[in-house]
Amino acid sequence: MCGISCVITLKGNAPKSNSYGAKNLAQAYELERALLSEQMDGSLEAIKHRGPDDRGYWFSDYNRVALGHVRLSILDLSPEAQQPFHDPENTVHAVVCGEFYDWEDIRDDLMKKGYTFGSHCDSEILLALYQEYGMSMMEYLRGEFAFVLYDSKAETIVAARDRYGVKPLFYTVHDGRIFIASEMKAFLAFGWQPEWDVQSLIECGYLTDTRTLFQGVSRIQAGRYLSLQSYRTITQTEYWNIEYPDKVFQAQRHFLHETETRSEQEMIEGVRERLLDAVSVRLRADVPVGIFLSGGLDSSAIAGMIKHLIVEKGVRLGNEGSATANIKCFSIKFLDGPGDEFDEEPIAQRTAEWLGVKKHVVRMTEEEFVKNYSDAAWFCEHPLSDLNFIAKVALSRITRANGVKVILTGEGSDEQFAGYGQLLADFLREPDQSWTSQSLPRLPNNLRLKLLAEEEQGKSGDQKTIKNFRIADPPSAAYARKQINNVSIISMTSLMNAQPLLSPWVQQEFGVQDPRVVGVHNLLTGTVRKKIQLKWHTLHSALYIWQKFFLQNILLTALGDRVEMANSIEGRQPFLDHNLTEYVNGLPPSVKLRYDPETNSLNEKWILKEAAKPFITEELYKRRKHPFSAPVTYAVDGPLHRYIGSLMSKENIDQLGFLDWEKCKSLVEDGFVHKNAVEMRKLFMVSQLVELSRRFGVKRAEPEYALRPNEAGIQESQEPLAGTSSLSRL
Repeated sequence: MCGISCVITLKGNAPKSNSYGAKNLAQAYELERALLSEQMDGSLEAIKHRGPDDRGYWFSDYNRVALGHVRLSILDLSPEAQQPFHDPENTVHAVVCGEFYDWEDIRDDLMKKGYTFGSHCDSEILLALYQEYGMSMMEYLRGEFAFVLYDSKAETIVAARDRYGVKPLFYTVHDGRIFIASEMKAFLAFGWQPEWDVQSLIECGYLTDTRTLFQGVSRIQAGRYLSLQSYRTITQTEYWNIEYPDKVFQAQRHFLHETETRSEQEMIEGVRERLLDAVSVRLRADVPVGIFLSGGLDSSAIAGMIKHLIVEKGVRLGNEGSATANIKCFSIKFLDGPGDEFDEEPIAQRTAEWLGVKKHVVRMTEEEFVKNYSDAAWFCEHPLSDLNFIAKVALSRITRANGVKVILTGEGSDEQFAGYGQLLADFLREPDQSWTSQSLPRLPNNLRLKLLAEEEQGKSGDQKTIKNFRIADPPSAAYARKQINNVSIISMTSLMNAQPLLSPWVQQEFGVQDPRVVGVHNLLTGTVRKKIQLKWHTLHSALYIWQKFFLQNILLTALGDRVEMANSIEGRQPFLDHNLTEYVNGLPPSVKLRYDPETNSLNEKWILKEAAKPFITEELYKRRKHPFSAPVTYAVDGPLHRYIGSLMSKENIDQLGFLDWEKCKSLVEDGFVHKNAVEMRKLFMVSQLVELSRRFGVKRAEPEYALRPNEAGIQESQEPLAGTSSLSRL
């Protein structure tokens, strides 16, 4: 898995003969290298949780490029697999985070072409692929990865992320250098001073586009690579994107609907075959492999498939051989909450018993939340309105304590197979003209419209476990929806909802924007918006948006890489294998969401349930989707109340600079005493911002322009403007 920290000196910023107090240019380079070595050590120390097994760095001539790496040893545990990697001619250099699958076949093919390798590590194939195919090498990379590669002949830097953004990669330009790292905290050792990007905060840019919480720090988007040419020109290029079939095509002068010719059984077997393969390749490791097992379909299907692959196919489970006794599952049990609404652990226990596998449980008491609160915010690097991410930090800790370094997880399934309740309306919004199955005729149009009306009014579906998430969209959301064929934009819980929390200067300096509008403008290209408007079924359009907003920027961060790597665990996501997802994307909407005439309801993830049926219990096959969420109700004067209450002081809020203490001070009482779930979620986010401010040492936000009442016609309004939105959760 590992972590990356790299520094590149930009054109025009080379040391002078008197730099660093040197007497000549040679000494200046020597002193610069000594300083850079010290800074790199500090940077790698900040992300050592990503790779505690080893660390290394390499500097190019004149210190123009520095590649740093911390290693979590997964494949080839020998010193030969230590990074950075260098080609035999010492002209191509790279640091890699994550896993490449099918690497052995690729390696064998490259060896036939004359390339040599010094290790049996999957990451090393990157160098030869680049030399053989250039940037077309991206087509050969399968897996979860991020990397930085330096070609000293072409004076080119390439930094890339995997297709779905499982592995993080950030960059910023500071003091004539560009820093690239797996986590933003790695920049601190190089003298970077974090400052709040207030506009990103109020527009949710840190969740919807390339921005982060901090000014000048950007993320490389999923399916893209950043290139730096001749130490001066920085660009981001897309190498892969999510695609869906056109719902219509033009034949001569007529527009015709695409129709599905495959049988249901053929499609079910197609999903099953590709998912089994995606699971199988992710069991390859030279260390123990385990499973995060919830009470849901996704992780349970993976667990069942792993047992099948071991028993029926003789597949090895990491380095522990082909024995079901070696299968280890890890689950979360929420305690101290209201009833069992949030606790799926009993279902996970029944699944583990049915499979005959070991299961370990982390018991999330209020004390456990408090114990992990600050560290979880530090590892995730942005605030969240649900404490489920803290539970995942605790879960990864017990996983590592039980000797497991690789974990398979179920992230990404809902975004491929339409597992969210909010997607039901988008499925019903227009007919699925591709569906011609005789076993289940197309949903009658009058019934479709009736169900759509019910869904949009919130009358259908099981809302029990998501009632605290749904807040009515403001009128400004309609403007965003108009640009995306009226599909349901992902709702965002605004911190400025009924009681605005922003300092008055913020709106006057940055204006008022709905994050939905910003997201549509900044993340969806014109080409994609055209496909959403004219070519894709509305369900597919909604799935695209969910993956680009929610999956990439929240789930794969807060419930994925960051919380796993917090305790040096490599997460692998079979549902995000592009061989699988490209097949699933090509399936008709009516096999993802299936109307059941007997129950007069829609069955989410129908084709996944059918594909996974041999590997799961009857209980899971029939169970409706329940989101993974932590409780929002906690005891008055309990451990969490006291801890968060201590963070919510006037001094801490004033230090942020962009929030108003008078508007924030009631959040603790509203959340803990009055049990207001909306205010509690705001409280979680504000308290995490306080933690981030303290841990990062963030400079207090100040207005660029000194605003004075009644001068030059400027009025300081104390009232929120219509449609105000701010720090949000998708």
